[in-house]
Amino acid sequence: MGGNPRRPHGLARLAAVGAATVAGAALLSGWDGDGTPDRTGERATGRTAAGPAVAVLAAPSPSADDVRTLKQGQTLTVAISPNDLFDIPASSADVTLTALKQADRLPQGEHLTPEVAERGMTFVCLEFKVTNVSTEKFDTSHLTEARWTGKDGEAKKVDQEIGAHCAGLGLVKENLLSAPDPRPGEFVRGTTVFEVPDGQAGVLEFADVADHPMFKAETTASR
Repeated sequence: MGGNPRRPHGLARLAAVGAATVAGAALLSGWDGDGTPDRTGERATGRTAAGPAVAVLAAPSPSADDVRTLKQGQTLTVAISPNDLFDIPASSADVTLTALKQADRLPQGEHLTPEVAERGMTFVCLEFKVTNVSTEKFDTSHLTEARWTGKDGEAKKVDQEIGAHCAGLGLVKENLLSAPDPRPGEFVRGTTVFEVPDGQAGVLEFADVADHPMFKAETTASR
């Protein structure tokens, strides 16, 4: 009579989930699901008053950080996940870190004032060669922002320093933001400049729009 015949199944499912939640909470609080004290020692030893019991497996250990580290002079093949919202196709490229330098001051050319890092910060200059090895254009903007994590766990989102270049440190002057996205078989060179805390070592982690890690690069303390 106009009712939803599937509704009872939904209620039963919710009731089962609720019961499981209550039972789980009871176990965590030191009591069994039936209201009796939890025999923690018996579970730990795999024995009960009636004799041996099936051993309880421990929870798996957290997996190790498997994000690859890209060091100066090395090349890694990285992939970008497709994203329909931003019209980004799946693509991949061989990314070479051709140079990595840090400095508190970046010379900007003759008669121009050097760029000076803020107090407690330092510039990190990364020079990349990006070779497209896929069948779609490779979006190099993924190499112009990163997540920096310090040795003590401090985390910051860092973006490209638009007004600075690293030519005074011997790197190419062209910023990756102004370089064209390489088509299949093409490559581009460009530099990314970040400003990160200078009091401790850390890592810059690069990811695609879907937040899938591509690689990380290490930074050092400058004081």
